[in-house]
Amino acid sequence: MTTVAFDRVEHLVRAPVTVGDTPHRFLVDTGIGITVLSSVVAEQVGAVATGETYTGRRMSGQAVEVPLVRVPRIGFGGYVVDGHLAGVADLGDVDLFGGILGPAYFEGHTVTTDPAAMTLTVQPREEFRGGGVAIPLDVRREAVSVDPFVQLVLPSGREITVEVDTGSGSLILDTRFAVDCEVDLSGSEVTTRTGVDETGYEWTRYWATVAGGVYLAAAPETVQQAPKVQFQEIIHDGLVGADYLDRFRTTFDVTGARLFLEPSETEL
Repeated sequence: MTTVAFDRVEHLVRAPVTVGDTPHRFLVDTGIGITVLSSVVAEQVGAVATGETYTGRRMSGQAVEVPLVRVPRIGFGGYVVDGHLAGVADLGDVDLFGGILGPAYFEGHTVTTDPAAMTLTVQPREEFRGGGVAIPLDVRREAVSVDPFVQLVLPSGREITVEVDTGSGSLILDTRFAVDCEVDLSGSEVTTRTGVDETGYEWTRYWATVAGGVYLAAAPETVQQAPKVQFQEIIHDGLVGADYLDRFRTTFDVTGARLFLEPSETEL
């Protein structure tokens, strides 16, 4: 077992790692699909190109292709993975973060995030004794990508499938579910914003506070009342992020397709 203190970049969890023998800070993100290494860090540590690429999709559908490399060593406290497969991309300022750890980095282990203590704990999954309510995950694997999904119940009672994405802040839902949340996207109480991302895609996003509650289908007691929701046309039903999950001490076991939720001290 190893426990590492983390800080945050806005809602994002950022933890110290060593890549090769060099210290860096990486984000830890369940929704990234694959681990992504900054091109600067990849060159610095001599990551070995595999000659292959991986093409993923943004939540709005745009294809993003990255070259794949083998990273000599990534250490997370006392937990070390040699030869981890990662994508390489320009992530900007490496002093802010030098990479993003995806779920596959922790294969065979559980990862517990304690938002009150600001710690991450990694241990072999067979040593984890459980705690709180167990939520089944639909873990989708495509090539090198690993993405966890779960069932979410909307205020209307409709059950949908959402990605569990700690890289997201607010709950994000496809626009077709606004009616299930009794939200009129043209209403005066809705905040609307438009923009263009780096792929040239023009997006429109809507924010509204929902009347009613949302909860994980396997655990109605995890209900969140009146959440602020971002609506957008996306390829998934939705994404459940930090605003929902940070109410709990969360343990991900992607290998065993389970998520454990315990009340966080911040909620006591």
